[in-house]
Amino acid sequence: MTEDLSQERAALAPERFRLLFAYVAGDLYGAPTTGDFVHPAFSADNSFVIDLNRTHNALLASLEPTDFRLSFLHMDPPEARVARLAPRMLQADGIEEVGQLEWFDPESRRELLLLYLDRPANITGRTMTGGRPLRYAIRTVRADYVWVARQSSAAEDVYAVVPRPAHLLLAVKPPLESRPGLGLGRSDH
Repeated sequence: MTEDLSQERAALAPERFRLLFAYVAGDLYGAPTTGDFVHPAFSADNSFVIDLNRTHNALLASLEPTDFRLSFLHMDPPEARVARLAPRMLQADGIEEVGQLEWFDPESRRELLLLYLDRPANITGRTMTGGRPLRYAIRTVRADYVWVARQSSAAEDVYAVVPRPAHLLLAVKPPLESRPGLGLGRSDH
């Protein structure tokens, strides 16, 4: 899809890429810290199913203490652990990114994060981005996988838990280094 997820682009031939389904453990953002232990099987239409129950024990063994690189984020209780499933699209025979992957709800038109929290917990924080207040209000009442989306109101943007989407896409955007004016890393979070 295009960078703003508004239109489809020509698909990359399947033999030109590979997908890795790794987690960022101990943070919401940054490079994956686990190996790829998900390994979904793809259908002819490129659909796939991920069985998180099958890989749950591997995730639990990979959890790390929460240490947010964004100083305004806070975990309560501090000993709670978080991991984000952060798929990557790499060259078929290399390590260069050939597309940036985002979980995407086509009905709400929102990008999503898939998080696992190992106990009831709150991730909170406030900052300004693009001249607008941005708040994190991610709350879970039990150990669970949750979908999180950025929701906008007139006053602020808020990252919060949302219901599981009825339909879900793993959208492919151009890699960051191919976009003018952007370097490595994400500055929009």
